[in-house]
Amino acid sequence: MLSQLPVKVISLRRSGRRQRIAETLSTHCVDFDFVDAVDANEIPSSEFDRLYDDAAARLRYGRSLSKGEVACFVSHRRLWEAVAASEHGVIVLEDDALLDLAFFKKVVRWHGRKLSHFADIVLLGRSKLSRSSGRRAYLYEPLKRSQPFDGMTIGLPFKQWTSGSVGYWISPRGAALALAHSVGPVRALLDDWPWHRDGGSLRIMELRPYVVWEGFESIASDIEAERNPLISGRTRWKDLLLEPLRFVRLVLRWSIATVIRVIARFDTAAAVNHD
Repeated sequence: MLSQLPVKVISLRRSGRRQRIAETLSTHCVDFDFVDAVDANEIPSSEFDRLYDDAAARLRYGRSLSKGEVACFVSHRRLWEAVAASEHGVIVLEDDALLDLAFFKKVVRWHGRKLSHFADIVLLGRSKLSRSSGRRAYLYEPLKRSQPFDGMTIGLPFKQWTSGSVGYWISPRGAALALAHSVGPVRALLDDWPWHRDGGSLRIMELRPYVVWEGFESIASDIEAERNPLISGRTRWKDLLLEPLRFVRLVLRWSIATVIRVIARFDTAAAVNHD
């Protein structure tokens, strides 16, 4: 099978995860390259101070970013430089990505130019979400505006947040916008998609169903252990109190999404009749 879209796998050289994903991609005859990630352990303190704006990060998140989070952002940004200088979008994977069959049968065969007409970035999956929880995620997080694409659905969710970077497609235009917005010291999380969207004017969409999953349940993360002490957890009783509100939000979101789809169909029919 020949893929239309280049696949780039961001990975630390010392990572022990390269062989697994290389075998998976090679089994499906996907052409791919490894992109060496910046190793947080090798960044001198003086260099880290130049790479990172702690005041800006604390202002946005109420905490500092870990060295691993900063290194992750810099790693992806270096790849964006190559994408922005090219004529083709790429699929970016992290080396703990787990891939569904639809990734090979459909996504790698996408025509990037057609996709770039309405999106700069398409998120192909979400971190810290198991396959078994996917249907619940689709139920509670419907797409506000969507359109069919190659037998799947791509659209704008009601809420974008720090949902991971385990797998995404990015166009040359998207890479250029992301670079322009993030120039200088790192001041946000790489996967803070609202930050990229609002400040960088990127059109960030999601794919449904997801085709990329993070192997967080079986593959240890280089960033997670360092980040966890910086994040305050939410207790179980707070989650239980929020459950009724989530249900109300679910009903409202699906109602709004339905109305938007009906209006879009009406507008399309009216345009056809007018022609």
